[in-house]
Amino acid sequence: MRTACNLLEHALAVERQVAVLGASRFIDRLFRGDASLWGRDLAARRLIRNRLGWLCAPERMLRLVPRLDAFARGVRQEGIRHVLLLGMGGSSLSVEVFGSVFPAPPGFPGITLLDSTVPSAVRRVEAALDLSKTLVVVSSKSGTTGETIALQAYFWSRARRLLGRGAARRFAAITDPGSPLAEEASARGYRGVFLNPPDVGGRYSARSYFGLVPAALGGVDIGTLLRRAAAMLERCSPGVLAAENPGLALGAALGVLARHRRDKIVLLIDPALKSYGLWIEQLLAESTGKGGRGLVPVVARGALSALRRELAGQDRAAVGVVLERSRGARAIQSLLEAAGRGRAGGTPGILLTLRDRHDLGASMLQWEIATAVCGAVLGVNPFDEPNVAESKWNTEALLEEHAATGRFGEEEPAFVEGPARVYLGALPRPAGARLAGALRSLLSRARRGDYLSVLAYVDPGDRVLASSLERLRAGLASRTGLATTAGYGPRYLHSTGQLHKGGPGTGLFIEVVPDDAADPAIPGRPFDFEAFKQAQALGDHRALRRRNRRVLRVRYAGGARAAVRAILRALRSQAAPARISRGHGAPRSHARRGGAGRHTRRRAR
Repeated sequence: MRTACNLLEHALAVERQVAVLGASRFIDRLFRGDASLWGRDLAARRLIRNRLGWLCAPERMLRLVPRLDAFARGVRQEGIRHVLLLGMGGSSLSVEVFGSVFPAPPGFPGITLLDSTVPSAVRRVEAALDLSKTLVVVSSKSGTTGETIALQAYFWSRARRLLGRGAARRFAAITDPGSPLAEEASARGYRGVFLNPPDVGGRYSARSYFGLVPAALGGVDIGTLLRRAAAMLERCSPGVLAAENPGLALGAALGVLARHRRDKIVLLIDPALKSYGLWIEQLLAESTGKGGRGLVPVVARGALSALRRELAGQDRAAVGVVLERSRGARAIQSLLEAAGRGRAGGTPGILLTLRDRHDLGASMLQWEIATAVCGAVLGVNPFDEPNVAESKWNTEALLEEHAATGRFGEEEPAFVEGPARVYLGALPRPAGARLAGALRSLLSRARRGDYLSVLAYVDPGDRVLASSLERLRAGLASRTGLATTAGYGPRYLHSTGQLHKGGPGTGLFIEVVPDDAADPAIPGRPFDFEAFKQAQALGDHRALRRRNRRVLRVRYAGGARAAVRAILRALRSQAAPARISRGHGAPRSHARRGGAGRHTRRRAR
């Protein structure tokens, strides 16, 4: 792996920060588990000390590769052709990355990830799989994750109906020791119960059982992944000079750029690495987005002309992740070089080059160390997620209300336009009750350095919907000039949702919540998946409102595709571009006096 930096006027400030981190023996203290690196709070220190097991994971898990390979071999020999992973958050996203980057070899089952409570997504996955030839892997660190437990109840009921007592042979669990899921899986006699080291947090768990069990089932060479990760760990170890440590250097650069108000990190991901950008997005957003600070990762997509526009802006920095000699590598490198020469001083950029796909294990470790470093530079704890728990509590309270009354105590909409019920919150009411006016009202509140996020409670596996959402995201970015993201609910609640609520108050949000006609019941629960989804969306909306975030909420009774098309039409009907002048956007607390500087290019091998 290689790291190349073009940090422009921020280069000297980054060099100074690396020197400070070296002088403070940051890496040595990190490897010793020194929680004081991230603050003085005693409760936070206790949590952090129990969240650093990922540093030991390559060596620890290499010893277990034969067991995982044997488990995967036994699954194939029994005629299982599909693996369905039920999970949420960062631990599940690593599985999506492995599944998309490493297609299943002949004879190995394909991996399907279900991390949605959207009823049509549940129905789609169920219809696509033969449960008699499917291994269902239930993945939850706490063993209490609401979405995962609901999905387990649903598919366990279906499997029991189809297979009777044999259903247990079609289930496995990955969880922490002593969790409710561990107890339930053991009592039922699941085919495999993998007890993960409890000192590994979800978004840092790619190289633990959470990432490796599904990867092994799908035919990934997990031994090579772990050996590459171990090599990266050696390159980032205390014996390496700070300036030559690829994890520390990347984290210092991200932290200094954010403190100099370049907190929008545009991720340019090689098409050969597919969904890797989503994994990096959740790691950065959930780890740094708290205390009114944080990085805003933007997974860039689309044509080169659109990507050039997304890279331009004094609140942007760019990171490219490419495979050596791939088709996408040269294009991304050219984009970064052009952005560095752009108007108004250019956009600083970092290029990370992987030798081949098996460098993913090393790359993930580099990003994790960088995130730990960046958290220290920004003064935040990168190992907690306080606002994720808040969303969970909001959902539970709403579901209790629904069980008692049969409805949610939702406020009256500002207006109704056909199948759309529109909620404006604290936004100015538009002249005329029209969705286009409501969208204009939201965009009129944008300021320099803001970001815009589309939060859609729709089926992430619907390709038509995915294309429409990307057109909407790109259209908003082009019209406003703001860094613009899109996330699927409820998945984003366990990742970027932390940033939305705990990070800087620079976000504008469009929440799209279609009503879903398919509403399968959840066995043992007094609500179905549609009620669950609606509670999650409404709970998050209330959390955003509580923080005075600028949010437009659209409930839509005409289906998910029609809902996104309606907002696209509203955007296109705007009389003139609602473009926001670009400028510095991070909160003032990020700003620090730093060196102006010189153009540098650093390579670390």
